[in-house]
Formats: sequence, structure tokens, C-alpha cells
Amino acid sequence: MSVLKQLPFVKLLLPFIAGISSVILQTDLGAYTLIPLTVFVSAFVFLNLKSKSLLSNRMANACVYLIFFAFGGWLTHVTNPRNHEYNLEKTGLDGIFKIRIVEIPEVKVKTTKIQARVIYKIQENSKMVPANELALFYFDKIIEVPKPGDELLVKCSFKPIPEPENPYQFNYKRFLKWQGIYYQTFIRNPNNIKNTGINNATFFQKLSYSGTRYLKNLFQENIHDSTALGVTEALIFGYKEDLPKDLVESYSRTGTLHVLAVSGLHVAIVFLMLAKFLWFLDKWRRGVWLKTAIVIICIWGYCILTGMSPSIIRAGVMISLVLLGKALNRQAHIFNTVAVSAFLILLINPFWLLNVGFQLSFAAVIGIVYLQQYLLPLWTPPNKFLNAVWNILIISMCAQIATFPLSLYYFNQFPNYFLLSNLIIIPLTSLVIYTGIGMVVVSKIPLLLFLFSWLTENLVKLTNHMVVTIENLPLSFIDGIKLNLFQLILLYICIGNLIYWFNKTEKKGFAFFLIGLSLLVGISSYDNWKLKKENHMIIFNIPNQNAILLSDGRRSVLISDNCTLGKQLFYIRGWLIHNRVWPIYKMYDLDTIQKLKVALPEMDLVLNNGVLFFKGKILNLSSKNLGKLKDKKHYIVPKLFQWTTFLDDNIYDTLYIGHEKSKRLQKKVKIFLSKYHNCVINEVQYMSLIN
Repeated sequence: MSVLKQLPFVKLLLPFIAGISSVILQTDLGAYTLIPLTVFVSAFVFLNLKSKSLLSNRMANACVYLIFFAFGGWLTHVTNPRNHEYNLEKTGLDGIFKIRIVEIPEVKVKTTKIQARVIYKIQENSKMVPANELALFYFDKIIEVPKPGDELLVKCSFKPIPEPENPYQFNYKRFLKWQGIYYQTFIRNPNNIKNTGINNATFFQKLSYSGTRYLKNLFQENIHDSTALGVTEALIFGYKEDLPKDLVESYSRTGTLHVLAVSGLHVAIVFLMLAKFLWFLDKWRRGVWLKTAIVIICIWGYCILTGMSPSIIRAGVMISLVLLGKALNRQAHIFNTVAVSAFLILLINPFWLLNVGFQLSFAAVIGIVYLQQYLLPLWTPPNKFLNAVWNILIISMCAQIATFPLSLYYFNQFPNYFLLSNLIIIPLTSLVIYTGIGMVVVSKIPLLLFLFSWLTENLVKLTNHMVVTIENLPLSFIDGIKLNLFQLILLYICIGNLIYWFNKTEKKGFAFFLIGLSLLVGISSYDNWKLKKENHMIIFNIPNQNAILLSDGRRSVLISDNCTLGKQLFYIRGWLIHNRVWPIYKMYDLDTIQKLKVALPEMDLVLNNGVLFFKGKILNLSSKNLGKLKDKKHYIVPKLFQWTTFLDDNIYDTLYIGHEKSKRLQKKVKIFLSKYHNCVINEVQYMSLIN
């Protein structure tokens, strides 16, 4: 054990993460991790029982790293529900199931979305077969919304989470997979749902549900502006269902979206409030321990109330460790504290390693802790006000340096005015958190509740106004940036070498930075050059809408039922960014092109009364020519059509569109083509054409 005590947690965390990553990337490896884990543990014990030679100590150290590597892989393997003895795949997907609600249901306009654990499948002979797997349930027009811990009997048929039906669309299936969810079901008949009357919620689930319901009712009764209500709920206790999507986009484009996700900032504010409120305990002999206990209990109560996200757990663990260290008069290195919190989070669920919030949260903390010590001394403010401003600017800059590669990789955006927006928004949202908590504290005193409610609502209105104002500034953000995984790693290498050169003033750091930057520019330039040679036609699968996109590799033209680009962006933005043709060059309404005559010579595209002439091909969308076979053009259902990958000399005049895995899109494309196109043929006819 002496070897383990001498090892810093930072060094132990790295092989642990490497083991998790290995099994995530290669799932089959997980089945072979238990044997090496046992071997390495046995070797470590054996080496510690032997004489303490230098060689045995080094071998014991190596065994510790290998133990954490193998343990990370084994933990990932056993956490995956696909590897459990009982799951839905083995028990069958149709029938009557007993389920237990695990999270607060999300009540939407038409459905209630519920995450529940399937406990048993009830067979015809009333025998209960264990299942033990999380799944998503959508209840239609349910009379009474269940609570976390409620056990229900449901008659349903589970379906696998579908793949995205558009190229480069957000992969919801993969997102749920890392949460251990593989199936979903829609239950439209209330008679197929029966509440057993049993509630097996844990104490923490009951506390979280009761607190969330109480706070939601309190804010809804006292904050009347709907937009201000949504932001207040998100800021105080992490409830985001009432947030307007356009406002969320504004926060994202200004680099302040992090304030809407309850995170370390919120926990730190709660901690400061408690520390100041309990200042008198520092004067007592045992007051430090009492204060530490009260603060830790309140902090974790707040963490439980706000949903226990990875960023919240990280902040709670770090503050708890720091407080315990101070109470014991021990100072732990901050990076070891960060490593401990990361290890504990991954111990709960190793798949949280893929959680974007987890990655951004730890990247921000590491950036702030490491860079702040070098940037803060660059200027000494002459007064407290400027010192507070300087601290906010430096913290924002450090966090942005550490997280902007991940933001580009996941969100394809960069807020140019992040320093300005954080300088304004962080103090305002801090005040909102203070006044919002004040509403809770004085909720039984009407006059004070009215005062705090008025302050909270108007502070939120001011915050929203400032966010929108900054968003509307010229060049407020850069959009459409595309990074792949290799470029992400390369960008972090560049940043690391630049920081190394800044700290050590060694030329090799700057040289490696320039090499990495040259590689980044070269890869991006090559990708752009390659993509600009490609022509595409895509028919996107958008619910209740038709959308055709034409691209020559440089520009894109969208023809759709609705040119406002509302929900369409969710389905087509990923493809446009991947192919470097974002933003959209021109948009036309599908109905108006029937009478439209437009020539775009830069794209070799002509729209003439509903007929498209694009790169030597003809696509007839004219309602005047319905049912007429013209120029023997063929439209094939159901495949994804890409001009460069599918057309050749044998099928030069054939369009190949749709997606074979989507029955909804098959039906939709057939209706679409029968309305707008000359001839629709099936796949059998298509095969006869090319053979």
C-alpha cells in the first residue's frame, strides 16, 4: 500500500481513462479485462511481500498503472447493459413489463417523456423474467404524470433507437447509447398503463423531486414573464424545459451558455453565500468542523436538487475535498483534487467520459487552475472594482482557451465577444442566483417575496436583453467551423506548445506550435479543395416538410416548403458544415418556384417554372408536368442520393434518393415524388435498368 500512497491521483487517473477509452473504442476488449486485472493485482501483492529492492518497487509501480488501466476497461464492460445477464434483448421486446421511473418525467405538448428501468417482463403464466435495462417511454395524453420511483405495468413493444435519417445529423442513438439506453416505446392507449401504487424512490430521488416541484411552482406563481421564468428556472435549479430555443441559441453565440447549465459557477456562488452567512462559526473552537459539515451537506443537497450532472458532481467533490483539507489543516494539490473528482464521477458511470458537459467542465477547471497563475500577475489593478473586473476577464480567458477546441468540435461556433459577454453576464447571473435563492428563503413572507421576485424577474430581463444585444453586434460569432478528431488533438497540441513557449520562453515550443498550426491549415485547405470539386443533391427527411438541397461544393441552394430555416437547421446544418457550404447561399420556396425564373451561373443552376437545370441534369418539380414521362428521367426510392458517389455512365440520368432504413421517409418521398416528379420507380425496376 505504500506504493499506492506515494502515487499522485493524476498519474492514476490517466491509465484509468485509457482503459475506459480502449473498451469504448473496441467493445470486445472488455470481455478480456478481468484476467489481466487479477494478474496485475496478484503481481502487485507479490512484489510488496518481497524484499523492497529498487527493481521490485519499479515493477510494483508499473503494476499499479496496469491495475488502473485494466480496472477502467473492466468497469466499462460491466457497466454496459448489453453485457448484463438480463436485458431486453434476451427477454424479448414485446409484452407486459414492470418498470420503475428513475427521473422526473418531461411533460411536453403532446406526450410525456419518461426514462425508466425495466425490472421484469411478465409472461403469460405470470412468471416474471428479470430485464434490468433503462429505456425511454413516451406516453400519449396520460391522465396523471408518474413520479420518480413509481412502478408501472405497461403493455408495449420496444423499438431500437433509430439511426439519424439525414447525413451528419445529430446522432441521438449514439448519445443515448452512452447513457445505457438502447430502446424506446410509444404508448398511446392509456389502458396499456397501470400504476401499481408502489413507489420505491430513494431518499435522494424524493428530495430532488419534491424540491424541483416546489421551486417550479414558486417561480411560476411569482415570475410572470415566460422568457424570464425559463431562464430563472435554469439558473436556480437546472430546469430547462421552459427555455425558448432562440434564446438558448443567443446564449450559445455569445459564449455564455454555461450560465444556463447548473455547474461549478452556481455551486461556487452557493458556497460563498453559505461561507459568508456562517462566518460567526469561525470564532468557535469547534466551529470550523460544524461550518464544514453544514456547508458540505447544503452543497450536496443543492447538487441533488439540480440533477447530479457530471459538472455538478465535479464541483461538489472539489469543494468538499478542499473544505475537508482545510478542516484537517492539510493542503492538497489542486490537480490531485480535480483528478479525485474525475475518478469518482467515472467510477459511477465510465461512459460519462463521453459526456460533453464532463469534458467541457474539466477542461475549463484545468485551464483556469493552470493558466490563471501566469495571466493574473500581468497587471495589478489599482482598486477593488478593477480587480474584480480583471479576475472575471482572466477566468473567462483561461476557460475559453481550454475549452474552445471542444466547442469548435461539438458546436462549430466561436463567440468573438466572449470576454465582453462574460464580463457583463456573469455578474448579472450571479445576482439572479442570489435573488432567486432569496425568493426561496423569504417565500413565506409576502412583501419580501414580492420584492425578491420583482428583482429576479427584472435582472433576468436585463440579462436576456444584454445577451441579445451582444449577439446582434457585427461579427459577434464565427459559425460553421469544422474540426475532426485528429484536428481537435492537433489543436490542443498547438495550444500546449504555445503555453510552454510562453512560460519557458524556449524556441522549440514555438517551433512545435508553428508545425502544428501548419498541419492544421494544410489539412483544412486540403479538405476544402477536395470538397469544392463535389456536386450533391440531397432530399432531407424533415417531419412535415419537404427539403431539397443542391450544392456545387462551394455554395448551397435549399428548396423547401418553408424558407424560415427554423427546425430545418437541426436536420441539414450538420451536412452543410461537413461539406463546407454553410451558410446557405440561396433559399427558395417549393411552391413559388413553379412561377420562378432564376439563373445562378456561378453554380451552373437554372430554375425555370419548376424545372431545375443543374450541372447538365434535369429535375422536374413543375406541377404542370405531373404524370408525364419526360426525357426518361428516373427517380429511385428508397436510397440516399449523392451525385459524386452514385452516378456513373450506366445510370447517368438516374437520381437515387431517400434512406432505406426509414419507412417514414420512404412513404414521404413517394408522396413527394408523385406530386412533383415525372416518374417514380421502385428498387426492383431500378436493378433491371442498370443490369
